[in-house]
Amino acid sequence: MDWLSERHLAGAVLDALTASICIVDPNGDIVAVNQAWRRFSHENGGKGGYVGENYLDVCKRATGTGADAAHRFGRNVEDVLAGRRDRFETEYPCHAPRLRRWFLARVVWVHPAGNEVDDHKGRFAVISHQDITTRKLLEFELKRLAETDELTGLKNRRKFLERTGKALVRLRRDGVPASMFIIDLDDFKAINDTHGHAVGDQALCYAADQLKRSTRRGDLLARIGGEEFAALLPNTDEWGAVMVAERARSALAASQAATDAGPLRLTASIGVTVLQTDDRGPDAALGRADEALYRAKDEGRNCVRASSASLSSPALA
Repeated sequence: MDWLSERHLAGAVLDALTASICIVDPNGDIVAVNQAWRRFSHENGGKGGYVGENYLDVCKRATGTGADAAHRFGRNVEDVLAGRRDRFETEYPCHAPRLRRWFLARVVWVHPAGNEVDDHKGRFAVISHQDITTRKLLEFELKRLAETDELTGLKNRRKFLERTGKALVRLRRDGVPASMFIIDLDDFKAINDTHGHAVGDQALCYAADQLKRSTRRGDLLARIGGEEFAALLPNTDEWGAVMVAERARSALAASQAATDAGPLRLTASIGVTVLQTDDRGPDAALGRADEALYRAKDEGRNCVRASSASLSSPALA
C-alpha cells in the first residue's frame, strides 16, 4: 500500500468514528478533522474548529457559558504540544437550549510518520470529543435511586447520614451550627392494621408532603424508617430547630390525609437535638434526638421535645 492509499485509509477510518476528532500541529493549527467534527461544528453554528484555524485561538476566543472551561482546555492542549504532559482528558457539559449533553474530551500527542524526534518540537496532538450523554444520565439516575426513598421521593437514610456527617465536619472546622429532629407518626401501625398498607402508603406520602412544606429551603428532609422521618437544619441552633419542628407538627395535626379509606388525621411526635463537636458521628446526634422523641411519646404524643433540658418544657407541647 503506497503513502497516498494509506492516507486515504486513515481518513476513512477517522470519518467512520463517532467521536469528533481533529489533529493540530505543534503551533496549534488544525490540520485535519473527521466527518463527526465537521458535522458537530455545523450543527452548532459553525463557531470555529475548521482546518486552517488555530485551535488554541478558538479556545481563547470562547465567551459566555463554558468559556472558562474552554480556556482551561486550551491551556492543557498547549501543555501536551509543549511536552509538559503526554495526554489529558476531562468530562464537561455542553448543553443546548433544549438539550442536555456531556462529552469526554481527550488530548494525546503523536509524531507524524518519519518524524520521530526526541525533542517536543515535532509534537502533534489528536483531540477527540466523545458524546457520553447516555452514560452521564444513567449515572445521575443511579445516584438518585441510591439516595432517594422510592415511596415518598424524599432523601433516604443513607443520604441523611452522609449530609449529617458533612455538617459535623463544618461544625468542627468552622463552628457552623446545625440541628436535627426526628419525626415519628403516632399510632401508625393501627392505620396499616385497619386499612392496609396501600392506605398506609398514601398516608406516608401525605405526611411527607406536609413536612416538606413546613421545613425551610436548605433544610434536608428524609425518610429514615417505616413511619419515621428526619430533618437536618444547617446554620440552626436547637431553639431554631424546635420552632421549625413545632411548625411541622402543628401543620400535620391541623389537616387530614386524603386516602382511599377516607380522610385520616395524623399526628407526630418529634425529638430535637443540636450537633455537637464531640459527636463521633451522625449516630450520636440521632441517638439524642431519638431519646427526645421517646420522651415526647411518653408525655402524650403529638408534641415536640428537645434533648436540652432547658428546652424541654410543657410549652412545647
